[in-house]
Order: sequence, then C-alpha cells, then structure tokens
Amino acid sequence: MKYALSSQEMKIMDRNTSEVFGVDTAILMERASLEVVSRIEDWKKARNAVRPYRVLILAGVGNNGGDGVCIGRILKTRGYLVTQCIIGDMTKTTDLLLKQLRIAEKYGIVTETFLGLQERKNGFDFDIIVDALFGIGLSRPLVGDALEAVKYTEKCKEEMGKDIFLISVDMPSGVSADTGQVFEAAVKADMTVTFNQVKLGQILYPGCEYCGELVVADAGITKESFLGKEPLAVFHDGEPLALLPERRKDSNKGTNGKVLIVAGSKDISGACLLAASAALKAGAGMVRIFTAAENAEAVKTLLPEAMLETYEDFEPVMDKLRLLMEWSTQAVIGPGIGTAAKGKELLTVMLEYYDKSLVTDADALNILAEDKELMRLAENFATGKKNLILTPHMGEFSRLMGKPIKECKEHLLEYPRELAGKIHGTVLCKDARSIVADSNEKKIYINVSGNDGMATAGSGDVLSGILGALCLPGLSGFDIAAAGAYIHGRAGDKAAETAGRYSMVATDIVAALPEILT
Repeated sequence: MKYALSSQEMKIMDRNTSEVFGVDTAILMERASLEVVSRIEDWKKARNAVRPYRVLILAGVGNNGGDGVCIGRILKTRGYLVTQCIIGDMTKTTDLLLKQLRIAEKYGIVTETFLGLQERKNGFDFDIIVDALFGIGLSRPLVGDALEAVKYTEKCKEEMGKDIFLISVDMPSGVSADTGQVFEAAVKADMTVTFNQVKLGQILYPGCEYCGELVVADAGITKESFLGKEPLAVFHDGEPLALLPERRKDSNKGTNGKVLIVAGSKDISGACLLAASAALKAGAGMVRIFTAAENAEAVKTLLPEAMLETYEDFEPVMDKLRLLMEWSTQAVIGPGIGTAAKGKELLTVMLEYYDKSLVTDADALNILAEDKELMRLAENFATGKKNLILTPHMGEFSRLMGKPIKECKEHLLEYPRELAGKIHGTVLCKDARSIVADSNEKKIYINVSGNDGMATAGSGDVLSGILGALCLPGLSGFDIAAAGAYIHGRAGDKAAETAGRYSMVATDIVAALPEILT
C-alpha cells in the first residue's frame, strides 16, 4: 500500500524533515527543483530539439513559487531562455522565495509583470510553462491575476497544442490537494511532479484529471518524518495478487472457500449468475447459489460449476437456508433478491443466524436503509471473527446515511468511516473513486483502478462475488474490501482494453479476472 496525504499531513512531514532531522529547507527546494528540471529535459530530448527552448515560470508568492524560480534558474544555466512572472501580493513573499529571486537576478533572469506578459506581441510563444503558483496550499477560489494566469495557460494550450509542455509543481494550480475539488478554474497539466508522497487531490476526481502524468519524485523527505503517525489514506496501484495471501500448494476446493450466494428472485436471474461466476473466477473453491426456483434452468445451463438450491416464492426459507449456512465458509446476499417480503425474509435469516463473514449488496442494502429493525441486526452482526461488508453505490449509500447524494460526495472520506463505525464492520462506498472504511481501522483505502465503462448493469454483482471469494482466513474486512475493489477495477480496465469502455458489459469484467489474477 502507498500513502495519499492531505496538505496538512504533507506540511507536517515537510516541517519535521527540517525541524526534527535538520535538513535545510533550501536543500529540499533545490532537490525538488532538480527533479522537475529532469522531467523537462526528458521532454525536450524526446523531441530531438537543438534550439534553445523558451520557458515561462508562473510563480506564486509562497514556497511553491520559490520552487518555480529555482527551476527557472537551473534551466537558465542549461541553456534555456527563461522568463519568470510572479503572481500575487509581493508583500507576502516567503523568505525562501525572496532568496531565490535574489539568486535569479544575479543570473540575469528576466522578470515580467503579468500585464506585460498578456500584452506581449508573441503572447503564447513559449515551449514550456512551469506552473508554480500554489502547490498544495490552495484552499479557496482563485481570483484576480491568479485566476487570469490559469486562464492564460489554457489559452497557451489552445494556441500551441502538443507543441507546449505544461508542467505543474506539486499540484496543478486551482485544484485542492485535499479533495480534488477545482476552484473556479485550474491548470490542466501535461505532467505534475509531486514530492515523496501522493496527495489526496491527485487521485480523487476531478483533480486527478488535471494532473496529466503524475510523477512522484524524491525531494529528500522520507517516511521517518511521519514520526510514527501514519497518514489517514492509503491506495494500491501495483499487482492485484500482492493484496492477497499466497495460495497454499496443498489446498483443495474445500480449503479455498465455500461461498454461499443468496441472490436473484423469480423476476431476476442474471444477478445470481454474475455474482457466482465472479466468485468462481476470483478463486473460490466451491460456490452454491440459493435463488428462486424460476432461475434453476438458467443456472444449470449457464453456470454448471455452481451448485444450486432453490426456493418457491410461497415457502419459508429458514430450514433450507440454515443448512446452506452451515455448509458455507462465507456468504454474499443481496443482488437481485428484491425489496419485497421474500427479500426481507432472506436478509433477516442471514443477519440473525449466520456466524461467518457476510458481504451485503444491492437490494439487501435498500432493505436495511428502510427497515430499522434489520439495521439493528446488522449493527450487532459483526462479532468475534465475523466480517460484515456493505457495498453501497452512492445512491444506496445516501439512503443508508439518510443524507443527500451531493452531501455524501462532499464528505466522501468521512461518511464511510461513520457508517462503518455504526455497523461495527466494513463499508465499501462505490464511486468513481471507491472508498473503504472499517470500524477496526484508523485508515481509509482509496481505490484507483477501474474506468467509466464499468458503470454498467451487473458490475456491482460481479464485485460482490469477488468479495465473497476473498473472505478468507487471515484477511480482515478492510483487507478483503480493498483487495476486492482493486481486483474488480483492474478486471474492468482489462475488459475496457478488449471490449471498449462504451461497449463492455459485466460479463466482460468476469471474463477478464483470470488474466489479472495470473
């Protein structure tokens, strides 16, 4: 797992590096600037350019501006034609920026006013723009020259297209480092070079779309500067199997998990098939579907690997379901069960009598949101070694929280923790960036895999099946949900490569699982 830091967490880390470990901030600035220069040099070399390149440094009055001026000075010494423009109240400049400006002056770097920049006859005639206006410090909408400077970069991109390289230092100006929110307008960078740790706003939407290629460079701030206090958020962008325990060489179908899938109804057959097929492809040793009798032929024909038990709509399910509970080692309930009486009956039995890990999805979540008695059962479910994992999409999450979707999105890093605490379990809140929170964990997980093509019917059923397969000994609810979300997203990314984001369907995601789990 990797960390994703808030602006405050990064500032503390930066300060600890200087104050606790004694690394001078000027040294950190020089190292950071050299990393940005290295990426600029790489871009120029890739174009086989021999002429001097023209560089515009847009610098704010804080230390991010100091980085920009330092970058300009290093580029000047390497033969670039550098113009710098300082945007902001010069009475508020930091000591480090003032120091860098004095050095830049001695190297003969031209400082242009923003008005002068706008009035230039060759107004957009730059090859490279370095955005060093705000970095991670912005917390309010852009106004005045800062807003106009961001709009100026947009005009440069419109005029020059791929012939101009727009690189942001630490964070695209106009994007919140904490939420990914865009303040009025924002720089849309070709590349963002951030230092030592990813920032929350660089992986959350819409901020992640403004970063271009995200490069995490070493500026000399190490993990020791956490001083033992780890950041709140983590993410994973490596191999999916790295999130799972190594599979035993002497395992058998019984030891690899016996998953009970309580899904489907007399009107819906696809949900149980998608969940069960995903569980099998995700590594479950055995899968048993409990569904309405009307779905029997579909299951037998389309998924012969799954065992099947059915119920008639008029019959009580208690006896059959309790026998299946005893057989299973983990279970999934919810996809396609409906929210009417039979769905409530199935969920009630599972919550009241099941004593193993349970993934709760789809209709089961809508029932919980409407039924206070069942919600109380859910709140008391996760005792001992049992995991209760809820997997709401944003609409279901809104209903469970009793708050508008807009408010839930604004508190995407907070509300899942609140709900997880309420149920004493795990919440996987599904969105463009899914969030995992667990009552036993201080940290949250932000899922960075997946794509918009996964916004298709049945995709959530596939995820519930994957999670069911992963409810294995040795994995906490947090581990299961994080791994499941990432694997699901990676399978969706693979499916997009073959079927296309516009045309992919849920079965394409299932079909992609073997390749990404190899």
